[in-house]
Amino acid sequence: MSRAEVGLAVATFLGGALPWLEAVVVIPAGILGGLDPVVAVVSGVSGNLLTVAAAAYGGDRIIGAWRRWRRRRNPEAAPPDAEHRPSRAERVFRRYGMPALALLGPIAIGTQLSAITAVALGVSSTRAFAWVAAGTIGWGVAAGAGLAAF
Repeated sequence: MSRAEVGLAVATFLGGALPWLEAVVVIPAGILGGLDPVVAVVSGVSGNLLTVAAAAYGGDRIIGAWRRWRRRRNPEAAPPDAEHRPSRAERVFRRYGMPALALLGPIAIGTQLSAITAVALGVSSTRAFAWVAAGTIGWGVAAGAGLAAF
């Protein structure tokens, strides 16, 4: 690999790691920039999954700490999620489950937000990460293969 290709692979990795700039966007950009499709997919997906893991596992810890704080603050109060209007992500999750949230996440609400939403709705952080990773890898491979075919 040339120095320019390494720089482009690093840029694709960093772009994939940025929230709201999904691997589905940076993979085609890397390929159009001259990067090999396999390298672009691996770089973009790896960067994205790094932040998805941080969001899932960090979100689990933050949500747990927040719930403990709420219980200490007011032990007699109703659970924090007893009365609320469900979000769009929650409605999708309740109706179609974790696979739908994982598949729609990369194109609808972002992979990091998908992982945090799943953890907040009671999915284990490991399971949320695995599902969102599968969706991200699927969309990343589809984006790379779709652009490489042309």
